[in-house]
Amino acid sequence: MANEKIKYKGVEILQNLDQIIQKDYFHFELKGLTKSTRDTINEVVQGVLGRVGANPLTSFHLFSGLMEALLNAVKANTRFVIFQDELLLKLKNSDQTPEEEAEELLDIILDTGPLRDAMQRYIVPDKIKKVVQKILTLTDKKKSKRASLSENEIDFLTLVKEKVKKYDLKISLKIEIRPKSLYIRIRNDSPIMGMDLGRIRQSRKRHAELAAQGNSGDFFRPDFLDEKESAGFGIAMIDEGFYNLGLDPLECFDIQTSKKTTTVYLNYPLEALQKMEF
Repeated sequence: MANEKIKYKGVEILQNLDQIIQKDYFHFELKGLTKSTRDTINEVVQGVLGRVGANPLTSFHLFSGLMEALLNAVKANTRFVIFQDELLLKLKNSDQTPEEEAEELLDIILDTGPLRDAMQRYIVPDKIKKVVQKILTLTDKKKSKRASLSENEIDFLTLVKEKVKKYDLKISLKIEIRPKSLYIRIRNDSPIMGMDLGRIRQSRKRHAELAAQGNSGDFFRPDFLDEKESAGFGIAMIDEGFYNLGLDPLECFDIQTSKKTTTVYLNYPLEALQKMEF
């Protein structure tokens, strides 16, 4: 059958790369972003860009933007696991919540946007940020084998792995070659908190104002550091990639969130990819 779906895992993708990149639609299911995963996606992206006749210079901006979006998704899923764990702990320790009802109440809170956002004020953001960074740093250290992990670090990662497995949060990446554009969709199994989404939109607006003045790169000066930290440095990097391609990211890059997912849409007009000039 012409439309039969074929599933490949890991190295199988590279082994069948020539055949795979002849397709107009690609779907990846990820749980993390290892070096081998990045390398595999890069090979597919380079093959796709070659197929559509893209200027090789566009590769850096598109691929780096895609990696930032995927890294944001990994961080978001990890952060949400920690958020749920911290919130459950507080519910269990509350005098007003019987321990046997804590998990049921947690499900209700997570399923109700306003309640979930209200609970964010009871979870210290800096603590979550530090834990997420620790997880990413130790995971990278373990995979790169630069140095041995201590027994406490191993126990910490094992505990985190059990929590992540419990919630089973995934990341979906879809790439589609359309008649006039290269369309990419990244979806992860965790929502953006209301306050965070507001800061992201405000930050992108400020970045756009600088771009309109021809100074989009000024957004990365130290005086904007706090704003980028709260709204997402990775998102600013994706926007900057579009500006460098001569595109408006507010038209080509969108972020949507629901009760249980966050979806990023990246749309690259083929004409812009083919004609890019420096």
